[in-house]
Amino acid sequence: MTTTSPPLAGPVATAAAALAAQQRRVSDLLARAAGLPVRPLAPEARRRLVDLGHFPAYTGELDWTPDEVAGHLRDSARVFTDRIERIGRGTRPALPDFVPDAPERVAGYRATPPAVLVAELAGAQEGLLRAVAAVRPGQLALEGVHEVDGPVRLADLLTFLPAHQRDHAEQLAALVGG
Repeated sequence: MTTTSPPLAGPVATAAAALAAQQRRVSDLLARAAGLPVRPLAPEARRRLVDLGHFPAYTGELDWTPDEVAGHLRDSARVFTDRIERIGRGTRPALPDFVPDAPERVAGYRATPPAVLVAELAGAQEGLLRAVAAVRPGQLALEGVHEVDGPVRLADLLTFLPAHQRDHAEQLAALVGG
């Protein structure tokens, strides 16, 4: 009797699975945050998060409430879905900058009812996951040109996205005490 191992997951399947896991974690943490009093990060949690992932470049995001994190993840899911689709067409598109902490953007998060943010986030997250899962392995080397950061490969986005979700899940966990 011979047995065969299941095929190894490719980089797209791995990225999609990691993204889905972090998206579920974000969703669960936002559900726990609903109705809790808003409180700032404890100094120890803030110090830990400052060293995590993308937060060294975006420490201002650590002042956000869970609702503001939801709004940010909604917007970033929309932006990255668009980037994946545009790069996937193989035209080396120009990619406009996304300034996550622009005051008018964050004010929009504050002005939107939390239930609306969470519902819109769920839809945007689903779209992002579909876009990631639809990438074909042969597309991973395709790139776009970000107006600030220069060339961005599709493979780089697929690596970044689960880590970005993880960073904000860690932030939410620190905010809700979990």
